[in-house]
Amino acid sequence: MKPESGRTESIWMGTFDVPKFSMLTGNTECDVCIIGAGITGLTAAYLLLRSGKKVVIVDDGNIAGGESSRTTAHITNVIDDRYYILERLHGEEAARLAAESQTAGIDLIEKIINENNIECDFTRLNGYLIFKPDENAGILETEYNACMKAGITVNIAAEPPYDKLGDYPCLEFPNQAEFHMLKYLSGIAKAVIDMGGRIYTQTHINKITDGKRAIAETKDKITITASDIVIATNSPVSDYLAIHTKQSAYRTYVIGVRIPKDSIPHALYWDNEDPYHYVRIYKQQKDDILIVGGEDHKTGQDDDTEHRFNNLIKWTTERFPMAEHVEYKWSGQVLEPFDGLSFIGKDPENPEHVYIATGDSGMGITHASYAAILLDDLINGRKNKWAELYDPKRITLKAAPEFIKEGFNTAVQYIDLITPPEYGEEKEIPIGTGAIMSFGKDKAAVYRDNKGKIHKFSALCPHLKCVVEWNKTESTWDCPCHGSRFEATGKVINGPALADLKPID
Repeated sequence: MKPESGRTESIWMGTFDVPKFSMLTGNTECDVCIIGAGITGLTAAYLLLRSGKKVVIVDDGNIAGGESSRTTAHITNVIDDRYYILERLHGEEAARLAAESQTAGIDLIEKIINENNIECDFTRLNGYLIFKPDENAGILETEYNACMKAGITVNIAAEPPYDKLGDYPCLEFPNQAEFHMLKYLSGIAKAVIDMGGRIYTQTHINKITDGKRAIAETKDKITITASDIVIATNSPVSDYLAIHTKQSAYRTYVIGVRIPKDSIPHALYWDNEDPYHYVRIYKQQKDDILIVGGEDHKTGQDDDTEHRFNNLIKWTTERFPMAEHVEYKWSGQVLEPFDGLSFIGKDPENPEHVYIATGDSGMGITHASYAAILLDDLINGRKNKWAELYDPKRITLKAAPEFIKEGFNTAVQYIDLITPPEYGEEKEIPIGTGAIMSFGKDKAAVYRDNKGKIHKFSALCPHLKCVVEWNKTESTWDCPCHGSRFEATGKVINGPALADLKPID
């Protein structure tokens, strides 16, 4: 599978090709139009079709061409932001409902796999959360107690099953899971088509109009008229400001390293370091691939991303001496909500018939699955006890300091409007590289391709005019304010921006 949201290739892209679909060529109507053919969009379509809705899915790339193909495919109900923090911000009942939804997400995945006989290497296994003994005293017990109150099955293990990750107590979570993401999504796509759903790819939506009948319009003025529209694009493209001020985009990095078969106990592993790490194993016939991720930073706010991979390699070789050569290196994007909970429901800026699902907080797989359950209930007028918890309009006063901090971080990025250019002349930009240059009083994003040809665009993100930054790892332009991303040649590949970077003659 050819990478679509950057230059790097994940293990899933390198080992499986998803089915291809045609683009939308004429106006159409349906009950529900879903924008985005990743795990959230496809899972929601599956449930809505089961509920009797007529569903159309559109994507500007291929299915799973965005962030869904860049996951490490951990499937866990263990929230990255920790249950004791969730309890502090939202209360015990909210933490219990969050845990319930996370667990329901795993169960739905297993149910869909069994109902459709999807061969995707799905496995139930234990997960281990590792705290260093010298960390804040009692944090392991604090999280253990919070998990127990939330209804999460958890044990205190004497040590992880792989001793080089620690020889001291850790938290053990039974009945977690893993799979091959693209095999799974291809299976759902087949089920969607078999149930009468329609999937159109290479179809870019650049306008969404709410109303009695909502309308999604492509750049070629083709329309999809629907009773409801679901925005399943990782970062919502229907919302201009309301949601993007309450979450931040982060890049995360992954390596896949070849190791001898069965040399490490088969489990999921996480630590609580800063930056933190997450580890799993992809089993192959002759050997295994050790998948190690972490080194997160805010999108567009690191001008030397390659050292993130180097840090992961160093960390891995110190703890896994059997590791051989690196087979895969890739990065992905996650959206961190200011209060640790997803945003699922009516779009605050289009509250009549437009729904959003965003704020995965690094838990994209379970987030997608419980989001699909909630969206199916909301669109069909059924009550759901998670609706208030994930309401995009919510205000969490206890999370106000984080909200203020992130808002200040975003404001600081506008300083780039007055910073000096990176190079004096365009010809100084290395081949295959981009740089921010001055263009009169404005800023230009200048890309010098592998043949030396210059491509020049306005450096202002079409969303809220923040200056984009060059991503050396993925060869993309990334917005440091709200996470929009663009190909080297200016085409938009991640929202909230809907338009490409504006060319400069």
